[in-house]
Amino acid sequence: MKRLRIITFLIGILLAGTLSANTVLATSLWDDDSTSLYTRQPSTYKVGDLITIIIVEQATASQKAESSSDKSGSINAREGTGVLDFLPSLGASWDTEYKGKGTTTRGGSLSARLTVSVVEITPEGILVIEGRQVIRVNKEDQVLTIRGKIRPEDISGNMVYSTYVADAVIEYEGKGVIGRTQNPGLLTKFFQWLF
Repeated sequence: MKRLRIITFLIGILLAGTLSANTVLATSLWDDDSTSLYTRQPSTYKVGDLITIIIVEQATASQKAESSSDKSGSINAREGTGVLDFLPSLGASWDTEYKGKGTTTRGGSLSARLTVSVVEITPEGILVIEGRQVIRVNKEDQVLTIRGKIRPEDISGNMVYSTYVADAVIEYEGKGVIGRTQNPGLLTKFFQWLF
């Protein structure tokens, strides 16, 4: 017990001597150029840099229309009299009815990864990106193209989801034998134009 009191006394003397002998100087950890510790530090990008876009898009649209019309009428003429007594009585009536319904539903989804190039940097620091990928299988070309704008702070690990691409234009099309067979022929186009 005596030892514990002596050790405590010696530590107290050492601390008191240290604090009185040295002046403690401290500076702030924050300056005007600091950013928050909880936000991502913006990276510096330049034209020609590559960024991977993770495309996850789903679209569904439907449209429904209904219309109907009814029209009827009649006309009657009595027998002729006098000089026109040879004319018999005449009568006619008509009735037209139209009902139309139409429904269109379209849906699609696209999942892919595409590395794009930075083609321009706006004065505000927004990255304008563009990329294209062509995959050829059995003489059929599948072409995936994306264009748009992204903010550098949305990029994480040099990747960004397509939902963060502003003014996005994402095109996916096939060119080749299968793509040609999906288009209507000349006679079909003619009859569609005619009617």
